[in-house]
Amino acid sequence: MDEILSRMETLSRFTERRSSRMEESPRRPSTLSMLSESRDSRDSRDSRKVSQQEELTFPVIVRPSTRTSRFFDRTDVVGKMNSFFSKSDPQRSFLSLAIYGLGGVGKSSVAMRFAEGKLDRRELDCMFWIHSEKPVSIRQSFTDIAMRLKLPDARPKDHEENHVLVLNWLQQTQCRWLLVYDNAEDMDLLRDYWPSASRGQALITTRNRSFGFEIADGGLEIHTWDTETGSRFLLHLLSTDISEELKEDEVVSATELSHKLSGHALAISHMAGLIHRRAWSIAEFMKIYDQHPSEMHGVSGNNSINALWDFAFKSLDPQSRAILGVLCFVAPDNIPQSLFELEDPANLPELLHFCSDDFHFSEATECLLTLALIKRDKASRTFSIHRLVQTSFKYYMTPEQRNQSFDDAAVLISHAFPRRDSNVAQLYLMWERCALFLPHVLSLKDRFREEKKANPLFTAPRTYCELSNACQRQVYPSKYTFQTTKLIYYRYLLEINAYSELEDLIEVNNMAISTLPQGAPTIGLQGSLTSHTGQLLIRLGRPSEGVQWLKKSYEIRSHDVPFNPRESAWAAENAANGISTMNDFKEGVKWLEKSRYHWLEWSNKQDTARGEWPACIMKSLGVSLTWAGELKLAQDLINQALQQIESKEPYNWAMAAYTHFSLGTIDRHNRKLDSAEAHFMEAQNLWGKGDQLRTDPFNAACMYRLGCTALDQGKVEAAVKHLKDAMVLTEMRKASMVAEHARTIFKLAEALEQEPREAKEAARLRQEAEHLLYLRDPNSKNSGVEHAYDSLVNILWR
Repeated sequence: MDEILSRMETLSRFTERRSSRMEESPRRPSTLSMLSESRDSRDSRDSRKVSQQEELTFPVIVRPSTRTSRFFDRTDVVGKMNSFFSKSDPQRSFLSLAIYGLGGVGKSSVAMRFAEGKLDRRELDCMFWIHSEKPVSIRQSFTDIAMRLKLPDARPKDHEENHVLVLNWLQQTQCRWLLVYDNAEDMDLLRDYWPSASRGQALITTRNRSFGFEIADGGLEIHTWDTETGSRFLLHLLSTDISEELKEDEVVSATELSHKLSGHALAISHMAGLIHRRAWSIAEFMKIYDQHPSEMHGVSGNNSINALWDFAFKSLDPQSRAILGVLCFVAPDNIPQSLFELEDPANLPELLHFCSDDFHFSEATECLLTLALIKRDKASRTFSIHRLVQTSFKYYMTPEQRNQSFDDAAVLISHAFPRRDSNVAQLYLMWERCALFLPHVLSLKDRFREEKKANPLFTAPRTYCELSNACQRQVYPSKYTFQTTKLIYYRYLLEINAYSELEDLIEVNNMAISTLPQGAPTIGLQGSLTSHTGQLLIRLGRPSEGVQWLKKSYEIRSHDVPFNPRESAWAAENAANGISTMNDFKEGVKWLEKSRYHWLEWSNKQDTARGEWPACIMKSLGVSLTWAGELKLAQDLINQALQQIESKEPYNWAMAAYTHFSLGTIDRHNRKLDSAEAHFMEAQNLWGKGDQLRTDPFNAACMYRLGCTALDQGKVEAAVKHLKDAMVLTEMRKASMVAEHARTIFKLAEALEQEPREAKEAARLRQEAEHLLYLRDPNSKNSGVEHAYDSLVNILWR
């Protein structure tokens, strides 16, 4: 500690440089607009927002990136759908329908035809297509809608806020809207994104008939075609290849093929593509197929369909097979063509070297498009592949080929997923790329688990393990480096609060690392993985478990050859924050001194910033000292950290926000309430100015502390408002962040107790807060004091 004190200097007020920067940064309201207001107080504000939205050019449409251009039959189904929705006025009542059936029968095509018909008849002002198969896809769909509507406060990376904004808009707008939830599988997931609106329409496509009884107002089954209709569909697809005078044997063969395929629309499309590509007649195709029967692989439960798919796959050239193999392991929708267009062609896997040549790549994809195995959207330059095609082709490949295709997909996504950029101005674009490729990273994760379960010999390449670690980090202006233009990944999934995805990714990455060759260097991978695990556990309210993992990460880093003192500095700081979260502040300070020591060991060998240690570690040390009661030393350290932040470019808004928050905490301890309020407000302003997630727990902590300070000052009305704002955010994560939610409810109860007319509500809230406190800490001794709750909160937000 003496060494730390010897480094301290007398600090002056903030420089003119900071003053000018703050003048450019107007204060934002302390509320989280739309999210943070009560329903009653939002009404007038929402009506103004609705009127602003009506100025958009209508119709406002979010379509799937790829869709079927040739639609056949199903007019009876579309007619039934129109009849169902005609029962109500879309401007006055909300109505929903689930259309269900086997995969590949054309549910999505029917939904698209129905929606386009309504648009053509000008019966809709807005139509939004929502990819509903996975949490990550449905969240991104709602973000796309929020951005397309240009909703105030919508941000590309804040999925939780965008989710609420869109649902609120649907409830308030006078527009005639239709939501299409495509490929829904999980009822609980869909319920979270289901509008509680008094008007509008919703359509669900699903393989699960239960949606038509438990969520939607009605259900409609999409059947496979009968033999005659299926044969007419086949002839329709081949109309340009068949002469005007249709021969009898062609009709017979079309009927025979339709019968073999049980009228399955997707399978018929595939066979039509094969017949067209080979310039066969239908009769010729049937003769050749009968001579080359294929084994059944269990897809769709139909021998003929599977056999004929295998027949189509055998017609592929090696290049087309290589591309299709990759597409079997990524998410089926919105697959960017840029995935195959690496900046350095040398990074392409061996089987995909041909992709560096546009002509050869287009030849290979043309084959897949002709066979209807994939679709491509010219405008967005994206591909899509049906889930049945993915499954069927994986069964068609040998185990060795599947492993190779997985490896190739991992290499492509690894090089496409952004890592570093020297231009801070590109941060927004990098966030977009992270959002674009994240579903494909998570798809790789799911596919690896499936393959490993089916085949214990299945392995992951090192590239995949590194990719998963990268995805667990966030593209973020470096708060650690003195190279001012450098960007690093810092806990991508952790920072967007995607805890369930992160937990699952960590589990699978552990499995993947265990498959690497014996003796392969894995210290960096293991160190990062254990660190992510520990930080996640702490955020989930399990700090004792988290600290064990963080200490393990530090121990792993200590064995790195050559030793990397900077990585060990971060490992020690992470462990220190976990230890301080457990209220062992003396031990936390020791670990932060370790962190500083390692950093100086690194910085003293650099050409610039020699002998300096970063503001992040200073701030963390200051926070631990604050809660240990060393307020003067803590304040000096945190002021020094803030001075360093102010002197660096690019300006680190988030780190500045955390630092002001820490100074506010110290001032509140010292009963300098006006100064504390100013620091908490500045922390929230800076957080928003830096375009951070406003649904983040830190922003909720800012609101909470503003409420506490207002209550300390006797400003009960302001306190209630701030605390209600905070509670809207803590409610979102109350299942995992029990302490954060409990303390907000407790403090709101304290504020409402100052109003006699709110006594009943205050008592209810206090009871709820105590219940949550004992749920989080059964041994808590005093549920009536603020400290009992604060002591359980992550040190970052305390």
